[in-house]
Amino acid sequence: MRAPMKLHLKKGQLHKDVGKPADAVITAADIAKEKARGGVFAKRAQFAENARRWRHAGKSKP
Repeated sequence: MRAPMKLHLKKGQLHKDVGKPADAVITAADIAKEKARGGVFAKRAQFAENARRWRHAGKSKP
């Protein structure tokens, strides 16, 4: 059996990688660019893409 993959999240790291301030929105183009870089950058981008589908408090539809 394969060991589960560990992802240590650092808050705001994707924004730093993209070069945007912390309050700016990460666009789909930014995510695609980071995925193309590969490695840990692609993992962070994939996590951000998945997190968009979650129901965040105060932002979900009633």
